[in-house]
Amino acid sequence: MKQAKRSLFVVSVLFILFLMQQFGMIDPVINMLEGVTWWVYLVVAGIIFSGYQAFNLSKQEKEVDEEWVEQQGNVYMKRMDAEKERRRNRKDPRAMS
Repeated sequence: MKQAKRSLFVVSVLFILFLMQQFGMIDPVINMLEGVTWWVYLVVAGIIFSGYQAFNLSKQEKEVDEEWVEQQGNVYMKRMDAEKERRRNRKDPRAMS
């Protein structure tokens, strides 16, 4: 599913670029980009990479947190079942004999 979305996104971007080229809208953009110094591209790339890494790390941290919460929930449920069993054995008159 992700690959299909990515493919659709790439095709859409290419189509938009094609339309911009056909209507002569891409030449002013290229001329503007040629006037920018090279280190600005590095800064923008660094910002984009940093945002991408932050997004991925937050996603991984959320998955780890969910896994930990699930494990703690299982421990709690086991304790609750053990307590129910203990109370059931205490109240059961047959357990006394």
